[in-house]
Amino acid sequence: MHFSSRWYTHNGPEPIPVSSGPRIRLLGPVLAIEAVTAEDGGVYKCSASNAGGEASADLRLTVSTPIHVEITPNVLSVHMGGTAEFRCLVTANGMTAGPQHITWFKDGRQLPSSGRVGDTLQVTGVTREDKGMYQCVVRRQEGDSFQASAELQLGDAPPSLVYSFIEQTLQPGPAVSLKCSAQGNPTPQISWTLDGFPLPTNGR
Repeated sequence: MHFSSRWYTHNGPEPIPVSSGPRIRLLGPVLAIEAVTAEDGGVYKCSASNAGGEASADLRLTVSTPIHVEITPNVLSVHMGGTAEFRCLVTANGMTAGPQHITWFKDGRQLPSSGRVGDTLQVTGVTREDKGMYQCVVRRQEGDSFQASAELQLGDAPPSLVYSFIEQTLQPGPAVSLKCSAQGNPTPQISWTLDGFPLPTNGR
């Protein structure tokens, strides 16, 4: 029994017949679209008919547009104790994309959700452990993922003593050990003086 088939686009109030063109080929019951673009997405209708009647079926073509992910700023320098803020920008065809599923990582390890507001990551009270590479990973429902990275650097911070020795009274003879540690960026160099004069380096 002979039958004929037709293809339609069904994105408006009325179906519109699909015509052959530079990128569109109608091969009997087969509709072939080359170099698919986002504009090709939508609902297509295939209609088959013969002397006994007609039947049709709808199918939806979804075209996933590649997205671009960028973190701003790309490099951020913050003083210790300060606040760092990164924003994950997601665009498609040069325009801001809609809400996305964003996950933040630091040096390859996923960060907790605290400190996140929408597409922004905020790190408060920056410490030496916070410096490093931060990654923003965007995953879409289609299963593909995109990412970008940025670096958090520590700005100069003046030295501050985190531990110093306590005053001691000793008799001559026994050994004594005094400890002093400081933090800052770059790492402070510690020197010792006695009554304002540099201590000599010797066997004791």
